[in-house]
Amino acid sequence: MNPLLFVHVPKTAGTSFRFGASAYFGDGSICLDYGPESMETSDVVKKWMGEIPDPWSFFQEMKYENRKMLSGHFNAIRYVPVFGLENTVTILRDPIQRVVSEYKHFSRHNRYKGAFRSFYSKPSFTNRQLKIFRGLSWPALGFVGLTERYDESLQLLNKKFGLEIPYLAENLGREKLEEEYDIPQDELEELRILNAGEITLYKKSVSQFEWRVLLSRRGERFVAGSIFSQSNKRIRGCAIPEQNNEAVVLRVKVDGAYKGEVLANEYRADLRANGAGRGGFVGFSIDISGFAMGATLECEVAETGQPLVNSPWVIRGED
Repeated sequence: MNPLLFVHVPKTAGTSFRFGASAYFGDGSICLDYGPESMETSDVVKKWMGEIPDPWSFFQEMKYENRKMLSGHFNAIRYVPVFGLENTVTILRDPIQRVVSEYKHFSRHNRYKGAFRSFYSKPSFTNRQLKIFRGLSWPALGFVGLTERYDESLQLLNKKFGLEIPYLAENLGREKLEEEYDIPQDELEELRILNAGEITLYKKSVSQFEWRVLLSRRGERFVAGSIFSQSNKRIRGCAIPEQNNEAVVLRVKVDGAYKGEVLANEYRADLRANGAGRGGFVGFSIDISGFAMGATLECEVAETGQPLVNSPWVIRGED
């Protein structure tokens, strides 16, 4: 098994996952990167990922030392090119609940004395989950779990990777992960505006998680895929199969009417550079020249009916 990359988004039950992974893999099996000043950061990380980072040499030494996972607070693009998208996992949380939890953490442990509104208004604390995955197609990640459904997420992750990481509750600000903080309505509205992009990301991840649960129960494969752009009268995206190397067949509908199927076997250099499956031959494109502006295009896995992220897509006029 290749080493896993765990992108630890702050205040998402990541510490619980890291401790569980350490208990499963064994002491010294997990590398940590929580910043150059953190006492937790592993020596091998400080050696290779300092002022002049050398991710490849770090990855080789990590494998030589038989390390099983890297965990930390970092932007995913820092390590994904060497670990690969398929081996990258994370846990996301409702954006507003997450920022409240982070504020309480800063108040308890970092001696933050400011008001909550002052905290959440700072650019560094808005859309945090969105920024962590900037530069990557997050739907192509190997696994995306949810804090609010942590136990279920852990079961699905274990099933996918053939692991038995135990459920541990560590560094929690409250007894139950699914409990929600009460927020005054005026602050709630401000938070929704400030974190609009991240809220959209989270809603899409919840939808995909629901499909992962359903397909797991059916014994069917999950596909990591998304529509991600429209240009030159074509819609483009990717569809990465999890359980085999066969190209994914996609069913296309426009305004609810079946229009045919497309095979996701086109080369995508950006995904190949980040270690996508099938050597990067996981892309697709759909000719939309015959469809009206404003028409709704749906793209789903033909085998299961699973919709891709960003489906349905409203066809817009060319710029």
